[in-house]
Amino acid sequence: MIKKLRRRFVLINMVFVISILSTVLGIFYYASFKRIERQTVMALLQAADHNRTDRLPDKVEITRRPQKNLPPLIPVFVVTLNSRNTIENIRENNITVSKDQASTLVELAKADGSLQGELKDYSLRYLKVSSTEGTKIVFADQRYERNNLKTLLIYCLLVFFAAVFLFLILSIFLSRLALKPVENAWRMQNQFIADASHELKTPLTVILANLQILSLHKECTIMEQQKWLDNTKEESERMKQLVEELLFLARSDTGAVQAQAAKASMDFSDIVLNGVLLFESVAFENKVKLENEIEPGIILEGWDVQLKQVITILLDNACKYTGKNGSVSVRLKKSSHYAVLAVQNTGTPIPEKEQSHVFERFYRTDESRVRKEGGYGLGLSIAQTIVDHHKGKISLTSGLETGTVFTVSLPLPSRQHLSKT
Repeated sequence: MIKKLRRRFVLINMVFVISILSTVLGIFYYASFKRIERQTVMALLQAADHNRTDRLPDKVEITRRPQKNLPPLIPVFVVTLNSRNTIENIRENNITVSKDQASTLVELAKADGSLQGELKDYSLRYLKVSSTEGTKIVFADQRYERNNLKTLLIYCLLVFFAAVFLFLILSIFLSRLALKPVENAWRMQNQFIADASHELKTPLTVILANLQILSLHKECTIMEQQKWLDNTKEESERMKQLVEELLFLARSDTGAVQAQAAKASMDFSDIVLNGVLLFESVAFENKVKLENEIEPGIILEGWDVQLKQVITILLDNACKYTGKNGSVSVRLKKSSHYAVLAVQNTGTPIPEKEQSHVFERFYRTDESRVRKEGGYGLGLSIAQTIVDHHKGKISLTSGLETGTVFTVSLPLPSRQHLSKT
């Protein structure tokens, strides 16, 4: 699909480029054609001027000069007809014409019937002028005109093909650059679908296996098969949790989460404190020391349900991975224009090479603990998505001395907005 998009991008771009180049060069060529044509007509008019006293250049020995030696003057000759319509004299300029040739050309010009025109067989342009001396028919050599147009056409074609080639290379480069986000999104989507399918497959397999066992023991009571029923319920709840998390991420990608409700003012300090209180029992069960240092009265604007979910995810992560007899510390304070929440645990540090991946969907640093802890690797991705919705930032630091610290920075509302609330 990405290759098709690239080809389509390049094709559309080249169609526009070729159209624009053709139009511009076409207009330039037409304007130049008219300019050269006007030069030839001006040469005819100047040659027809009977008051001109300029000495004409010397004649050449051949009928027409070789094109490579052609001077900037356009070769012309003037045939003057007397009252009997016979040739009285021929005035030549950079061209030699015999009387017989002139007579033939005059007859052809007369037969045409128009005051000016072309004798294409002879590559001549003519102009008829009436004067006191008689009728003058001025002929100009068109080879100068046509050679200029031919050279101009060659240059225009060279410029056209060179520009098309350069724009083609540029379009290919731009297609890769412009579609790189699309390619990454497509890859992530495919990976997301594959990971989701894999995670859903496991509980479904367990549920089907339990149902198969139950169907083989139809004579047994529910009490006797309670083990398989509990197992099926547990896997169903896991699958429900996964589907809910997937739906949240899918809605957040489309912006449907923010559209559900408007932002509201809330006491973030109370939300964090309530989250800590809820996890005291979990920490006690896991033999984890849970401490908190929360600055009171920090007001934020946002969606309280989502922010509660962020706190739950961070505390759940910390309590799971801090280990027995470890400690979890929750700190909340104001810093400049932000409310800064830090959740620290003393568990095994996350390797540096994995720290940049922990917010990716379905990513887990310890695959062996997935089934035991019941996680899918979506929690931190959901937390990052929620923080992004609130225009904040979430980061991670991990080391032997400091342990693992997740820091969430959320913007404080302006004073003007706070006064309204």
